[in-house]
Amino acid sequence: MWIKSAAIFPLIFFGVAFAQPDSQAGLGFERVQPESVGVSSQRLTLLDDMLEQHVQDGRVAGLVAGMLHKGKLVYLESKGWQELEVTPMRPDSLFQIRSMSKPITAVAVLQLVERGLLKLDDPVADFIPSFADVRVFDDPVAQDFGATHDPSRAITIEDLLKNTAGLSHRFSALYRDQGVRSRGDTLAQLVDKVAGVPLIGDPGEQWVYSISLTVLGRVVEVVSGQDFDDYLEQEVFKPLAMNDTSFFVPPEKQDQLALIYSVTDHGLELLPDMSVPITQEPPLKEGAAGIVSSVPDYLNFLQMLLDQGRVGGGSAMRVLQDDTVAEMTKNQVDERLMPFGTNPARPMLDRGWGYGLAVVVDAEKSEYATHIGEFGWSGSLGTFAWADPVSDTALVLMLQIQPAGAYSLSQKFKALAAQAILEY
Repeated sequence: MWIKSAAIFPLIFFGVAFAQPDSQAGLGFERVQPESVGVSSQRLTLLDDMLEQHVQDGRVAGLVAGMLHKGKLVYLESKGWQELEVTPMRPDSLFQIRSMSKPITAVAVLQLVERGLLKLDDPVADFIPSFADVRVFDDPVAQDFGATHDPSRAITIEDLLKNTAGLSHRFSALYRDQGVRSRGDTLAQLVDKVAGVPLIGDPGEQWVYSISLTVLGRVVEVVSGQDFDDYLEQEVFKPLAMNDTSFFVPPEKQDQLALIYSVTDHGLELLPDMSVPITQEPPLKEGAAGIVSSVPDYLNFLQMLLDQGRVGGGSAMRVLQDDTVAEMTKNQVDERLMPFGTNPARPMLDRGWGYGLAVVVDAEKSEYATHIGEFGWSGSLGTFAWADPVSDTALVLMLQIQPAGAYSLSQKFKALAAQAILEY
């Protein structure tokens, strides 16, 4: 079996160890000359100019972008404003990363699998009893609560990791109408609400972008005996020196928080807070969409995956075993269910899905240059994280904007970063 049994690793604060020499430091990064690792400074200037222009044109309030190549920091810049014309953006600004939370939750689940406390084929009902009684809509379009049937099989842990459990998205009309998702509920309350709504398909029969990773957060709680946020802090964030990553922004870090703006015909407009603001600790710790992080923190996370689970590159310390990372970052979805996408009308022709993230399976079908095996994901407020094992490159772009795809900024960022790489 690919996932080995493993002891719980001791917690040592390695992270991706850099030391940035300039006054923006305090981030623990050592910035190298791009040419020293085979990256063109001139081409990075083109990338920088493109990002700067979006800020100067008023398209986005501000952003932070970072790039690691061969484990070294070659680019980290902050531009614009956390709050327009009030608070400048900074390299360690904090962003709601929304669905970029999913790979972090997947790592927590896979750690428990490695330790023999969980198996991928375990029924979810073994840990959340209400899932023993789930039903399936006879017609997923009509969604008639009076016309349902028993699922063809039990939902498994792997179904949740792969988005093949038959669950719906947290913002779907179905879940909104049933009051499923509230930041005022605990994970235990949320998962019982989820289980009480019929599935939109039998387990394993379709890929649907869903609330499944949040359900897995509750599984982590049950199996580990810890609150989900405490588990992540102990087993993921501290080992990777993700010191600014959490489920809310505490008072002492609120001067780092980037606000959310909507693109309108009249310019950028500030969006109101959620019912439980991101500056307050929510009862609901959403593993699918609830985490706040920074560009340096998420670069640490991606570099760990590029280093096959090792902490700090050559260190013997690990967050995951190498074969676990290999499985997490390869397509796990049956070919018969592909292609698929968050928008069924626009499937991702070049990508499959691993455990908690997308994986390139056909580079020729990508809209821009990619390599097979690249992996990562984005968030609904414009954040973007991507890693390429072929070139050994990690990219993170963070901003807070709706719609997330405005100006295709992440695609431009990725394309220009790829063009700057001269040596693999």
